[in-house]
Amino acid sequence: MKVEVTRYRKADGYATRNWAVVVNGELLAVTVYRKGAEAVAMTITGLNGARPVLTRDGQGDAARAKLTRPEA
Repeated sequence: MKVEVTRYRKADGYATRNWAVVVNGELLAVTVYRKGAEAVAMTITGLNGARPVLTRDGQGDAARAKLTRPEA
C-alpha cells in the first residue's frame, strides 16, 4: 500500500493551498494543513506497517522532512 502526502490539485490541474492524502493513487482525504495530512498518513500506515511517501508538489519530488511517530 502506497500512501502519499501531496499538494491537492484541482481537476483543472492548478495546485491549491490544501494537502491531499493519496492511497494507491486514490484520493483519501484533503486537509488544510500539511501536519494534518501527515497525521492521517501516519494513522493509516500505523494500521498496516506501510511507510508514507511525502512529496512537495504531487509530482514526485521527495520532501526533505522526515516523518516521526508521535510519542504516546
